[in-house]
Amino acid sequence: MEVKELFGSALQEHKKRNFLSAEKLYKQILKTYPNEVSTLNNLGTVLKELGKNKEAIFYYEKALLVKPEDLITNYNLGLAFASIDEFQKSINYYEKVIKIDEKHIQSYQNLMDIYEKTNNHEKLEEIIIKAKYYLKDNPIIKLYKGNLLYKKEKFDEAINNLESISFDFNKIKQEQLRVSTLGKCYDRSKHFDKAFDNFSQANRISLKLKNKNINKDLYLEKVENRNIFFNKLNKKKWPSSKLSESSDNPIFIIGFPRSGTTLLDTILSSHPSIEVIEEKSMVPKLIGSLNELTKNKLENLKDISNDQVITLRNNYFKNLNSHIKDKDNSKLYIDKLPLNIIYVGEILRIFPDAKFIISLRHPCDCVLSCFMQTFEINNAMANFLNLEDSAKLYDHVMKLWTQYISVFDINYHEVKYENIVKDLEKTIKPVLKFLELPWNDNLLEFSKTAKQKQQIKTPSYDQVIKPIYSEASGRWKMYEKQISIVYPILKTWIKKFSY
Repeated sequence: MEVKELFGSALQEHKKRNFLSAEKLYKQILKTYPNEVSTLNNLGTVLKELGKNKEAIFYYEKALLVKPEDLITNYNLGLAFASIDEFQKSINYYEKVIKIDEKHIQSYQNLMDIYEKTNNHEKLEEIIIKAKYYLKDNPIIKLYKGNLLYKKEKFDEAINNLESISFDFNKIKQEQLRVSTLGKCYDRSKHFDKAFDNFSQANRISLKLKNKNINKDLYLEKVENRNIFFNKLNKKKWPSSKLSESSDNPIFIIGFPRSGTTLLDTILSSHPSIEVIEEKSMVPKLIGSLNELTKNKLENLKDISNDQVITLRNNYFKNLNSHIKDKDNSKLYIDKLPLNIIYVGEILRIFPDAKFIISLRHPCDCVLSCFMQTFEINNAMANFLNLEDSAKLYDHVMKLWTQYISVFDINYHEVKYENIVKDLEKTIKPVLKFLELPWNDNLLEFSKTAKQKQQIKTPSYDQVIKPIYSEASGRWKMYEKQISIVYPILKTWIKKFSY
């Protein structure tokens, strides 16, 4: 096959999203023409689609060596470095694109997005001013200007900015950011019906955007299966792992989403002896390995051998350590991913002496906040697109947690979000005692720690950089009309957790 024909075939496979075939064909072309810029770029894009970001960067950089001022290559490198959280490198390439083309709106947008997500308000304002100079009143600029005004708590100005624009289906993610920011603005300016309407619209957009393979019921089924199994579990027949007393035991921050886990994580991270590993997949990978060993049957957990347990433990810590830059054996490393709460039974099978810090918040506030937040949609988060599904999942998860503590002697400490807001020092001191660490005054200035982080990897990133504020406690009362639909589901947990 001639090179021209090969390139045509590669493009066809690329357009059909047959990325593995396209990768093979592009690489075949490069054997004959190793410096062909469009092929290098297309191969990089295919590799990025396959999740091979570092390999994609290799080919983009190779293209850049051939043609340093190529706009497409510089832009692709900006995208690639952003996808692996190397934001400064990403910024450098977007700025280079703007030097090549002063009106390259997508680069301005991506820069604004990075500065917004990394809470760099000063840089965000600078790029908004620059973009406005070249692009005038482009709706994208107004969108991020409105977002910045919200963060500066200029809610009326933000509302005026955001209400003056809208985006069609071709820019549906921008429309989602617009209405979700409007929802936050109306909430803070006490126009609660308008806020609810905008949050509802943001969730309807999430529903349109979600992958057709995502199924909220699969996650509910996963929770319910554990509830049934551990309800029937005979504790006397549950095996205990015979491991040396010196074996490491992990520490987990768990809870329902929007229960205050990110606030707790940020406060604890301010302690010089604590590092929290945020929102990483150590436990999901552990569960994946367990599923292979047990053939996806919880009843087979009892049959895992001691050697298999040791291997699973070692693999967990290997995964954990891969997220630690400079390991310090004098530090405590805490694994924080709220919905690891559903895997507590399996975690205890591998780590019977693990410690858990569970974060609680008023059930109505918790469920309402999940509904109000724009999540990246997966099987679990798909349950937060309306209040009814959110409350149903809360009920399932808390029943499972209650089941766990009735079956196992779990080493856990309970923290209430409202108590942190009311008296941080009084609430956090017992947590440190549980962790066998002394008090440190840095904890009182946790917002400084948050600002030093490049990007907080949760939907709460724009909140925890601020000092504690009380508006989020009891917010549900402002939405009592809407919450009344799900209150009967939640009232058991309101009583159970003494709210």
